[in-house]
Amino acid sequence: MSRPKRSEMLQEVSTAVRRFIAGVILFKLKVAEDVGINATDMQCLHVLQLEGGATPGELAGWSRLTTGGVTVVLDRLERGGFIRREPNPKDRRSWIIRPVLPALRKLEAVYASKGQALSQTLDQFDDRKLAVILDFFQKVNQAGTDRPSA
Repeated sequence: MSRPKRSEMLQEVSTAVRRFIAGVILFKLKVAEDVGINATDMQCLHVLQLEGGATPGELAGWSRLTTGGVTVVLDRLERGGFIRREPNPKDRRSWIIRPVLPALRKLEAVYASKGQALSQTLDQFDDRKLAVILDFFQKVNQAGTDRPSA
C-alpha cells in the first residue's frame, strides 16, 4: 500500500474537520432547542463559560456580533437565568457578564455523554500525539480571530 500524497492527506484532514464542525453545530443546535434558547445565544453562553466572563464589548468582538446584537443576546440569556451582569471594577460604565453556574449544570448533563466519548477517544493517544492534537486545535482556534483560544 502506497503512502498517501500530502495533497490527499490535506484534503482528508480538511474533510474530517468539516465533518467534525458540522456534527458539533448540529449537536449545539439540538441542545439549544432542548433548553429553549437560540443557537446564537447558546454559542455566546458557551464562550462566556469558556472564558469565565467578559465585557459585552469583548463578547461582541469574539462573536462578531454588533454591540447592539450582543445586548439583545445578553438580555435573553439574563431573562433565562443563564447569565448575570456584575459591575466592572475597571470601568464603572461597563459590566462583566458571568455565566450562572446552576444554570450551566443543567447543560452539563446534556454534554456528559459527549465529554465521555471525547475522553475515551483521547485516551487512545499517547502524550506525543496528544501534544500534536492540542497544537493543531490551538492554532486553528487562534487563526483569524481576535478571541483567546479556549
